[in-house]
Amino acid sequence: MGVLDIYKRAGNQAVELNPPMAGMDIHITEHGSDWLWAAFSLFAFFAVTHCIAYAITSYKTNGLKKVLLAIPIFINVVMSVAYFTYASNLGYGMQVAEFKHVSTDQGLYTRQIFYAKFIGWFLSWPFVLTLFGIITHTTLADDQADLIKRALEVISSIFVRFIATEVYVLGLLIGILIHSTYKWGYFTFAVVAQLFTMYLICVDLHRSFRSANYSLPGNLLIIFEIVVWILYPVCWGLSEGGNVIQPDSEAVFYGILDLITFGILPIILTWLAIAQVDEQYFAKIWAFYVNGAESDPLNEKVGTTPRHSGDTAVPPSGVPEEATTEV
Repeated sequence: MGVLDIYKRAGNQAVELNPPMAGMDIHITEHGSDWLWAAFSLFAFFAVTHCIAYAITSYKTNGLKKVLLAIPIFINVVMSVAYFTYASNLGYGMQVAEFKHVSTDQGLYTRQIFYAKFIGWFLSWPFVLTLFGIITHTTLADDQADLIKRALEVISSIFVRFIATEVYVLGLLIGILIHSTYKWGYFTFAVVAQLFTMYLICVDLHRSFRSANYSLPGNLLIIFEIVVWILYPVCWGLSEGGNVIQPDSEAVFYGILDLITFGILPIILTWLAIAQVDEQYFAKIWAFYVNGAESDPLNEKVGTTPRHSGDTAVPPSGVPEEATTEV
């Protein structure tokens, strides 16, 4: 009997220690919390592994590689915190469901809504998009004709996607806080922003496939992620939006999507980028800038025009006249 007590005490007590709020009859159970702890463990493992890789990488010889390793570290640390909160049955509110598809014993139809995961998405999506931009612009450093111009173009393009993706996340977050059918208006804003971002990514993929040395595995993974991303609004509509599936099923659905989007794919894309990164990239930019400045025709000195015997030298405008006639 004592062994059973120890076993029970060692188990998942998150829902018991952090029980759902009174008056909320649609919420996660211990089974959903167990799955969320498993997802948290994977995110934490990914974060620790890449922290070790980051620590043993030298800035002197592999500076850009070390910078790239910081991307999966940040993503997995953020998602670890989000899923720790999610699994602990914290970071949530409650909202009366618009639709009564899920049956409850109390008949209150008040659903538990977790905002913690939306915070994780808001912070992590920009870094996932950064990896997409790196993979689809593999020939950036080889184009010596307009190196700086293309680099600025990539940065501005990524920034536009950041804004669109944040609108997508905020639209879904605000939507879960609204009881009435107006939530679907925010859902529409989110989906439009998502589709706009997908369009920009597809344009980059098209250009990448036409380049000479594109990354086939990287491009295929990005296409796969676009398909996965489409499932996020589907999950939202079935859970917080339409109240069709239980919060436990919602946790499993979102957990699988998040592990793919923020766990597995960023790691693979990061190592693909590391394999093809050019450590001399910034040196090339500096060399291009210096050489371009030296060859600027406006900076070249204009030589004096040779004169024939007997010609009179005409001084430039603004210079005092000195009649110098050759004999």
